[in-house]
Amino acid sequence: MKKRFNILKFILVLILILPLLISWVPSHCFGNITPEVLKEGNYIDLLFASFKELSLTLVTTLIFAMLISILLGYLSVLSMRIGRFFSNIMNGIESVPSILIALFCYAPVSGVLARSKGNASEWVSLMVFVLAATATTLPEAVRSITIPLSDLYNRKYSVSFRSYGFPKSRILSVLMKTDLMLDTIKRVAAGILLKTLVLDTSFGFVIQVGFGTYGTPAHLSPGALIAANRGTLLFGTQGNPLFFWLPSLFLVTISVAFLIILNDNKEVA
Repeated sequence: MKKRFNILKFILVLILILPLLISWVPSHCFGNITPEVLKEGNYIDLLFASFKELSLTLVTTLIFAMLISILLGYLSVLSMRIGRFFSNIMNGIESVPSILIALFCYAPVSGVLARSKGNASEWVSLMVFVLAATATTLPEAVRSITIPLSDLYNRKYSVSFRSYGFPKSRILSVLMKTDLMLDTIKRVAAGILLKTLVLDTSFGFVIQVGFGTYGTPAHLSPGALIAANRGTLLFGTQGNPLFFWLPSLFLVTISVAFLIILNDNKEVA
């Protein structure tokens, strides 16, 4: 029964993140089934491009942030001195709003991005945002890994490892592979994805608002697309409100999928 429930939950999560998966399919493949209203201008192309960019941002940030989080979590338990050092750094980062961190990261390269065109500018923008998103997600991610790992190390059964002469580094490596830690890492990954999604949407919205109500999003993101079409909600304006609500709905479904994974607590002995 539990296995069947897990399968259904996996299917539900897969359905909720479909906008990210479908975005990699060329938009012209849906030409026959795409409503005519979405074909106005180049909206359908922007919709696909924004969620494709979002999926790329999420995956890149997840890989980068998880590698650093696991390494720092491991080192923090391995050495109390290292743990205190990184804890002070993380506390400083956590005290700064994530949107400001993203803006600060973009400030040094803003001139380069303004002068550059094409793929070079897009890749630089992506890398800068991934660094900013990683910085904002690290404090909670490292803490979420360090606390249960430290608790496992101080439990009675880990004492038996030490009695047989196992070094602390080896014991921690074994503990990192336990069901409890694997489940923790899974939920940490979901938290990173959710925070990155919120930051990407917020940053894209703020940047686009700075360039006016209409026009091509300056930061390719569903949030920027939403901001570019927010004027469609006003009476007497051109455009369809669907242009605003469709990406908003997709962002909600994706967020729910990450929340399902984040709240998936398993009882581990």
